[in-house]
Amino acid sequence: MKNQPFVPLHTLWFFEAVAHQKSFTKASQVLSVTQSAVSKQVRNLENSLGLELFERSCAEVKLTEAGAMLLECVQPMLKSLQQVVQTIHSTTSPPS
Repeated sequence: MKNQPFVPLHTLWFFEAVAHQKSFTKASQVLSVTQSAVSKQVRNLENSLGLELFERSCAEVKLTEAGAMLLECVQPMLKSLQQVVQTIHSTTSPPS
């Protein structure tokens, strides 16, 4: 059985932001980090998967076929995670 690629989960937030914004610079602004940090995390994800997720140009970035497939999975997963965290915060009281 072939080893499955390791997916560093934190990189998925960066990937989703770039895909949504169609720009590493705009994603960095949304995430409040540097553009180079976004670029590094997306490159780490691509290296981990052994796939290019974006077609890069000066004007904007576009998802590759693999990137589009990954985004289809990642968006609902991240949305669900955010909803659960919000629910946890609203239903639990802070420690005394």
